Amino acid sequence: MKTNKIKILTYAFCGLMVMSSCEKQLDINQDPDRLTGGQVTEAGLLPSAIQYTATSFWNVGQFGNFYPQYLAGNANQAANIDSYNPYGFDNIWESAYLRALPTLKDLRERAEQNNLPHYAGIAKLLTALTLMQSTDIWGDLPYSEAFNPSVTLSPRYDSQEDIYNNYLKSLLDGAIADLSQPQPALASARVGTTDLFYRGNIDRWLRAAYTARGRYYIHLSKKNAANAALAVTDIDRGINDATGASDLQLVYTTERNHPWFTNLSVTAAASRYARPSKYFVDLLNGSLTGVYPALFDPRLPLLVDNGGAASYIGRPVGTQDNEQGANLANTDITANTYYGKTTSPVPILTYAEAQFIKAEALFSVNKLEAYNAYLSGIRASMQKFGVSTANADLYVNNPLISKGFNALTLSDIMLQKYIALFLQMETWTDMRRYDYDTNIYRGLTPPFTNRTNGAVQWIQRGNYPDNEPGRNPNVPRIPNQGVKLWLFQ
Repeated sequence: MKTNKIKILTYAFCGLMVMSSCEKQLDINQDPDRLTGGQVTEAGLLPSAIQYTATSFWNVGQFGNFYPQYLAGNANQAANIDSYNPYGFDNIWESAYLRALPTLKDLRERAEQNNLPHYAGIAKLLTALTLMQSTDIWGDLPYSEAFNPSVTLSPRYDSQEDIYNNYLKSLLDGAIADLSQPQPALASARVGTTDLFYRGNIDRWLRAAYTARGRYYIHLSKKNAANAALAVTDIDRGINDATGASDLQLVYTTERNHPWFTNLSVTAAASRYARPSKYFVDLLNGSLTGVYPALFDPRLPLLVDNGGAASYIGRPVGTQDNEQGANLANTDITANTYYGKTTSPVPILTYAEAQFIKAEALFSVNKLEAYNAYLSGIRASMQKFGVSTANADLYVNNPLISKGFNALTLSDIMLQKYIALFLQMETWTDMRRYDYDTNIYRGLTPPFTNRTNGAVQWIQRGNYPDNEPGRNPNVPRIPNQGVKLWLFQ
């Protein structure tokens, strides 16, 4: 009898264990190899937030660098991009909206809940930078109702005007306020080695936040001239290291290769989907018909590779193979170039950019200080790319560059910023702010072939992703890519 009771209890216990195991196995919404929400810390979440942000910025460059004419297509399908074939930037949307922004929202909310202002400030800054880049591409975007599926699966699209005047301003101001807080007493509460940008150096984060707000104000300087002065004030508090050591950028490693290395430099030349454009190369190669005739820029052999040829020839934009000299191009991004190496950085904010923002902002009110900032930006760019001091001096001291502050033009500032920001899509925002003015971007011409049936001379925006209307009925209906964004009106 006693034996039977023991058997019954044993079977019952085994049954409960089996049922419990079945419940765990049938709970398909729980990934046993993934940390639960309660196990994730701010320090553990930060590397993913940084990586996703950097990938989003690189993705924009990968698919968008045809528009500011840094790159030109090297194959028929890619030529469709640089010759203005309507394109939705689907990959850019996914890297921002499926990865970077949701992860940053999670980091910010956790940090605020746990009273960790430095983590919250970093999250706000990276959110602002990613959101600013995104709205500069598409204009109206889901933000105020986004990333909250328990409330709505179809968030409304906030206007670009609201995004700039309300959300971006709040994020940047909040980031500066948070990053201005003193270091926590507890070492475990401090930002540390999981910070892939600055390794916990909060002063550098704070300076990056001021630089980001300086970029924000220069974007709005044509909406209100007073924003130019605000940009200068913030830039003076911003990144102050001309060596590039304080630039906000993710440096890749031999274990985790730089994406330009993976996508271009290791690809056989005949199969590369993009090559440096003729417009960019001619700005630097001393072309007698170019902007800087007979002035060779020492940055050129560091940024592009011509395989040892006697001259540097870029590919015309909007051409297919064997068309308009496309077959004469001899420059590429390879593992021998600055951005083609395995350990290259993906820059987001740099000292050089900050100096050009200052030069532009001061141009109409203080020509001398604008000129000094312009020269500082050039020298910082040279140093960042590895130009020797002697070669930098030869270039900067040339009368075409050091022309004196009275002769300085807005074109001088913006063209040198264009060179310094090679492969960064911030340049496309600059071009549209000045409506592709060829008095500023001297020598710039539309692509040889225009696959928008001539409806759009200059691209003003990205199309929304092709599958977004099926996910959200609130997607704005835009006639074509020639419709200007609010920021550029």
